[in-house]
Order: sequence, then C-alpha cells, then structure tokens
Amino acid sequence: MGKSNYIDNALIRLKRQYGKDELVAVLIKEIKSKDIEIGKLKSEIDYLNDKFIQKDINKEALIQVRKEELYKQILERNAFLKRSIKSGRKLRDELLIKLNSK
Repeated sequence: MGKSNYIDNALIRLKRQYGKDELVAVLIKEIKSKDIEIGKLKSEIDYLNDKFIQKDINKEALIQVRKEELYKQILERNAFLKRSIKSGRKLRDELLIKLNSK
C-alpha cells in the first residue's frame, strides 16, 4: 500500500498545473544556476588563458637565454680561432725566417 500511495502522489504532482509564479520561480532558480556555471567556466577559461600566455612567455624567455648563450659561445670560438691564426702566422713567419737564413 505504501508504495502505491507514493506513486499516486508522484503522478498527481506530475499532472498538477503549476501557477505562473511557481514557473517563474523555477525558471529564475534555473537561470541563477546556469549563471553560476557560466561564471565557473569563464573563470576556468581565464585561468587556462593565463597559463597558456605564461607558458609562451617562459618559452620566449628560454629561447632568448639560449640565443645569448650561443652568441657567447660563438664569440669565444672566434677569439680562440683568432689566437690560433695569430699563432699559426707567427710560426709561419719564424719558419720562413729560418728557411731564408740558410
């Protein structure tokens, strides 16, 4: 009997004609719920955008640091090559002097 009464009461509520004020109240509640959900989603979008932008900034900073490191390495290599050329020229000149003096 108890289950039958529950089903009967549920069916009566389903068939019931709701008043205009009740429908408006339900719709306002639903709108508020959706507004909250929209706010959460906007917040999530902002967070992900910030994270993406920060990742891009970090990537650009790393690229710049790497470029500077490579530039320093090139300068060091050039200095080494200049010293090697100078040393080679000095050795060449000494050998030419020895060769000419014989």
